[in-house]
Amino acid sequence: MEKYYIWLLLAFGESEPKTSELLKRFGTAEKAYNAFCKNVALVGPELTAKAASVSIEKAAKAYESILADGYGMITWESPNYPEHLRRLADPPCALFTLGDASLLRKKLITVVGARAITPQTSAAIPQIITQFGNEYAIVSSLSEGCDQLTCLNALHSGVSFIEILPCGLAQTYPTGSRTLRRFLLTNGGLLISEFLPKTKPNPGSFLRRSRIIGGISRVTLVLQAGEKSGSLATAEFSEAPLFLPPFDCTRSEYKGAINAMRDGAKPYLGHYSIEKAFARIETNERAAAENIQKQKFRKKPTKEKPAQPAETKKTTAPKKQVILNKPLIPLDSLEGERAVLYKLILGSAEPIGLEEIIAKTEIPPAKLSELLLDMEIDGVITAVGTRYVAAS
Repeated sequence: MEKYYIWLLLAFGESEPKTSELLKRFGTAEKAYNAFCKNVALVGPELTAKAASVSIEKAAKAYESILADGYGMITWESPNYPEHLRRLADPPCALFTLGDASLLRKKLITVVGARAITPQTSAAIPQIITQFGNEYAIVSSLSEGCDQLTCLNALHSGVSFIEILPCGLAQTYPTGSRTLRRFLLTNGGLLISEFLPKTKPNPGSFLRRSRIIGGISRVTLVLQAGEKSGSLATAEFSEAPLFLPPFDCTRSEYKGAINAMRDGAKPYLGHYSIEKAFARIETNERAAAENIQKQKFRKKPTKEKPAQPAETKKTTAPKKQVILNKPLIPLDSLEGERAVLYKLILGSAEPIGLEEIIAKTEIPPAKLSELLLDMEIDGVITAVGTRYVAAS
């Protein structure tokens, strides 16, 4: 399984949104790989040319090398893949780990702040960190200033700490963080990166790191932020960003926090603020789940069509032209359930929906989804929203 995720990263690039698009469409990296092998038109010509140079055997060897170097790997399919990351527009297809990956089961809270830390913020950090209990794990970077001081206080207080890197785990960034990172691992911490272990940091990788730092946790606490602080970018990816109130509203070091709270961000007013934010998110998630369940069992009301006068001709809007896939296999090669599905879809005067297909074929929904996806890849049918038409 893991080798297919390595193939995605090698074939399309570690910062390529197309990898998450393929995963969301096909569900697993193996299905995305098989789909690409059948129909290279799934991606643009540039990515197709790049992927052609990467074999699955090369990906398998790269995965073996990663394991040999002592790194772990959490894929999109792994049960311990952080659920909140799936909600990102461009979630990482895999995470490489070093350390105690069980920390991901704790209540994660992101704590970030500016590099140019003020004496007032320095004094506040120990008071804030010591309030976290064993059920929490702090997520941050090891950037100078607020982040490094947060890590030191967490480790000395026995609070779990997770670092997200803007490069591969075999790299050291920032340069002077090697000793602190070793101390973190010795004390049961965890390192995470979406990049292959030997990948070096580049300008674009820092924003990608920010989306993981903010997106992996339910709550983000910004300790200090100037007007253009990178901590503000992290807060944008969080469901519940909290800002430590400025110690001096006239200082430029706090301008970003002031602007955020002016726009409606919540202030951090003690540990109660964090507990309340977690409770609010959990309540919203339960309500959303219950609403989804209600929608599944809710029957759509049937509306009676008004009678048309005999002398009035019924006018209909012109149908939109549907661009069909070009069949990539001979249509007469379809057999079994694939042939049954093709004939049913071809014989329908209108695009046919899943409910009607299930009713007429009695194929289980899970198996039906796989068959339809496979036929779409082969170009013999085309999806039109949630309905299908057949190529002829």
